[in-house]
Amino acid sequence: MKAKDEQLPLWTLPNRLCILRILFIPLIIVFIEKGLFYVAFVLFILAGITDGLDGFVARKFKLTSKLGLYLDPIADKLLVSSVLITLTYHHLVPLWVTILLVCREFVINGLRSFYALEGITIYPSFAGKLKTTLQIVAISCLLFKHPLAQQVGLYIIYAALLFSMYSAVNYISAIFRQNKTGNG
Repeated sequence: MKAKDEQLPLWTLPNRLCILRILFIPLIIVFIEKGLFYVAFVLFILAGITDGLDGFVARKFKLTSKLGLYLDPIADKLLVSSVLITLTYHHLVPLWVTILLVCREFVINGLRSFYALEGITIYPSFAGKLKTTLQIVAISCLLFKHPLAQQVGLYIIYAALLFSMYSAVNYISAIFRQNKTGNG
């Protein structure tokens, strides 16, 4: 979807929802650190809802903006990465899984930023969106702090890792194909 900022105010509702998602991060981490996993769980669910809601509102009310296209994936990555790192610190997610997931985000966002400078927008793929959804569900299960939910969460985080690597390979392959044909 093309962004048309020219007539939109900077602080549209979708952009405010992205900012709200970012502001939830320190609260979630503080509650995890204090052992209040259920409070962190509720806040994380609310943050996850803002992720779906901002996109829905932007499309429904034609409030898609360049700032939103930039801010939304950053808010997602900050939320997921910071909570994953915190859960890894608490030995709920293996370190190698977190490193792979966070490194993938740096690589893909770096490529997106580079190509954005060239005026080329790389939109999220279905696999990338599924990866984000799986990460949010997995982290929610891990924060629920029930042994069965945590076991399910760990399996889902492994599935998210598979989709993460798959979508990364797809992004990179598409970029190389585009460069090979001389379009980028």
